[in-house]
Amino acid sequence: MSTPQQDFQKFLDLQRSDYARALPEKMAQVHALWRAVTAGGEAAQPLTELERLGHTLAGTAGTLGFHEVGRAAKALELLLQQVGPAGPALAPAQRSAIGSTIAALQASLPPVN
Repeated sequence: MSTPQQDFQKFLDLQRSDYARALPEKMAQVHALWRAVTAGGEAAQPLTELERLGHTLAGTAGTLGFHEVGRAAKALELLLQQVGPAGPALAPAQRSAIGSTIAALQASLPPVN
């Protein structure tokens, strides 16, 4: 018979495993939103969604022990908060910084098993 702590650890391990499998799809969402921003159309909504996704990734990743992902997602969230809903008015330096931060987030993902 297992203890409540062992049961919780099994639950947590399952959550971590499920989350790790979901990370590539979440990263695909990040890339899709960034493409929408850089496409030159209305960018305020995709930027807002990208910031929200960064916030969610930062919180969940950190909670489940994916600390590198959490830090990279938090960096994206904070950068997007600074930029605000600038949309097409993003300066080249802002676009570059966001693109680099997204690349760092991609690099922080654990290898897919």
